Amino acid sequence: MGKTYQVLAYGLRGKEVVIDLCDTEEQMQSITVGQLKDKILEKMPGILGRENLLLIFAGKILKGDTSLLLDYGIQNMSVILTIVTVRDRGGGGM
Repeated sequence: MGKTYQVLAYGLRGKEVVIDLCDTEEQMQSITVGQLKDKILEKMPGILGRENLLLIFAGKILKGDTSLLLDYGIQNMSVILTIVTVRDRGGGGM
């Protein structure tokens, strides 16, 4: 059986979740930030949508859902910090 490429996502209240990304090195080279967000959302269902999920690796915010994980140096068993953001939809006056 082949190798499974994974990352560790640390999320809400220090919860650690193992995210299975793919099964081959070739696939690993084409995984995007958006695909990682989708996989994290599957494992951490309390997060309401991709737009509320901020990912950080090695002190860098992972920007752009089409950016490749490879561009950030993410590899098998890298640790990703997940932060849930809350955007104020306000607009009310005082």
